[in-house]
Amino acid sequence: MRALVIDDENSIRLALTHFLSGRGYEVFQAGTGAEGLAVAQSALPDIVFLDQRLPDMEGEALLHPLTAPEIGASVIMMTAYVELDRAVQAMKNGAAYYFPKPLDLDQVADILASMEERLKLQHEAEHFRQLNGPPDDEPIIGESPQIIKIQRLISLLAKNSSTPVLILGESGSGKELVARSIHYRSGFSGPLVEINCASLSENLLESELFGHEKGAFTDARETKRGLFEIAGAGTIFFDELAEMPLSIQAKLLKVLDAGRFRRVGGLVDIRSNARFMAATNRDIAAMVKRGAFREDLYYRINVLPITVPPLRERGRDVVVLADYFARRIGNNMGKGKIGISPLAMGYLLDYNWPGNVRELKNIIERALILTTDREVLPGHLPFEIRQNKAAPSVSAGNERLRPLCEVEDEYIAHVLQVTGNNHSRTAATLGISRSTLLAKLKKKRQV
Repeated sequence: MRALVIDDENSIRLALTHFLSGRGYEVFQAGTGAEGLAVAQSALPDIVFLDQRLPDMEGEALLHPLTAPEIGASVIMMTAYVELDRAVQAMKNGAAYYFPKPLDLDQVADILASMEERLKLQHEAEHFRQLNGPPDDEPIIGESPQIIKIQRLISLLAKNSSTPVLILGESGSGKELVARSIHYRSGFSGPLVEINCASLSENLLESELFGHEKGAFTDARETKRGLFEIAGAGTIFFDELAEMPLSIQAKLLKVLDAGRFRRVGGLVDIRSNARFMAATNRDIAAMVKRGAFREDLYYRINVLPITVPPLRERGRDVVVLADYFARRIGNNMGKGKIGISPLAMGYLLDYNWPGNVRELKNIIERALILTTDREVLPGHLPFEIRQNKAAPSVSAGNERLRPLCEVEDEYIAHVLQVTGNNHSRTAATLGISRSTLLAKLKKKRQV
């Protein structure tokens, strides 16, 4: 878990940092209120130790932003000025506990034990909700601060079912998973209806969204309900929203503002209770400036946008996701639990992931198809991932620059030792064929 200490006294920060680190916390520090809020917004701590009086503000001014869903921390107030009325007010404003300085670390330990148990139950419930979507769906996996923040925004938006949702991010980053998670956790009675705005022509898109009356156009042989009608009291999710023609954007804005629409060729307004959600990998703000996207629609839907970060910015989430996909896909293939070797995982961590989570999932599936062992090795990964591994830097000072064959021979010997002299596993780890490995070993013996 993460903890943040906001106090202008260096001795207090150091004492709590040492104490919390000993309990396994990742600890952050700040000496002012402004600095503390900035750190909290990026680190998303589970617990904040907050001084009552800071150089730039009263600690109580931070209670609301720290406990709001965007950060969602449990706050422990600290003060050298014991004032019962302020303690009561702080508890009313969202503080979990309030105690005086000098700190009694035994008391802090008792408070943390109680808070940790509650946070553990909250995390388990959150994990259960993530996994309790539709059977064929995937949860949002990750431990990075960006993903924790997204999960908190999902909880917030799930409770505010009338708010439009705009999801931004690169292709393959998981925008559709965010939309589905919001929908299923909102408890809507209607279905989640999805449409890709780039896959249909302007006329077909209008008909798909709003439906049409019989005879409205040449091929309209019967009345057809549109997706807004089918969604009912559920959700309609527009994937690749930025590809929607401007004329359809105008009609969509009318539905969002008035809650009504007409079928193509219709004369009667039909009421819509469907929630609007949309995703795009384009910069809509820049499109608005160019006149390629309606400004009024953009401001109507840009209420509380969610930006899904690319996988390359999520740090060790690559490890968490790779292990998850290996376990899930391995079970689906009937192979059971398949591990990923440290060398292979190193290649995955070094890769830039232009295709994001979707690309990682496909690569893990490919590796599981190729492996005949209980472990994914570097040789099971595509060449573009293995060639991306950065070569070690070489200093040309007094250090002897060594020939490639010498370094290669040493590395082959090392991998042979690690694999117990298993030629097949060694070849797979090196990303070469067994015959190539044997040829290199034979050549080395002849030298």
